[in-house]
Amino acid sequence: MIDANALQYAKPDPQRDAADRLARLHGALELKATLLALLLPAVSQRALRAFRLETESIRPAQSLHDHVRRLGPGARLPWFEHLLARMAQQPLGLRQELLQATRRVMSARGQARPIDRLHWLAMRRALGEPVTAQARNAHSADISEWLDSDLAAIATYGAFLARMVPVDAGDGAVGDSGAAWYATVMEPWHGATALSRSEVPSGEAAVRALASLQTLSLMQRPVLIRGWVTAALRVSRGCELSADAADALRLTCALLDTPMPPELAQRFLVLETAPF
Repeated sequence: MIDANALQYAKPDPQRDAADRLARLHGALELKATLLALLLPAVSQRALRAFRLETESIRPAQSLHDHVRRLGPGARLPWFEHLLARMAQQPLGLRQELLQATRRVMSARGQARPIDRLHWLAMRRALGEPVTAQARNAHSADISEWLDSDLAAIATYGAFLARMVPVDAGDGAVGDSGAAWYATVMEPWHGATALSRSEVPSGEAAVRALASLQTLSLMQRPVLIRGWVTAALRVSRGCELSADAADALRLTCALLDTPMPPELAQRFLVLETAPF
């Protein structure tokens, strides 16, 4: 008699197989190929061609790319962060080579996506770029402790996030739900100058705003993040956030050195991997 449970367990599980393969990665070249694969847009022939050019000398690159494609949206960013931490153990020259290859792959489409900017910042930080911003002291997260420069940075970086949260408009413009999210997150900041939909900040302006937010106290950052996540869930009206929206908020948490709210954390896989 066939055991139905045993039969079900024996069925191929592409995502589990992919995780098993990625868990065994340690070499710099394999890590490079996998990290580049994790950054590829779902549909972009130009980015794919750039990836193949960057990894043509890496024999298992295509196989690793195939494994990456089998990962669910909630698994890709956790694996990206985990493998990036492994890559950070490699010599400086190999880390710099990965960053240069990343720039070429990201620019292959002609214009980098907003989520690419956050991936890029996360990579530079994880691979050794020193953090210059120092968190200041604050006795509480009360609105009276926030500076005018904080509110300006919230307005600018929030407008940048609105290109991805709660949906990715796809054309670089703020979609209706993005505008609704932005209006919601700016409500508590009386006196802050919110940007209009026609004033989407440049990537450079968003980076400057993020640097300013990195000076917030450790008590203020979770308040900001929780407001952004709560607003995203409210505006999505029970629908799931897009993968880019969830990724953008998780990457922002990492860049601000603050924990993810539980409502966001539950969107992602918790990796069970051996220490390296």
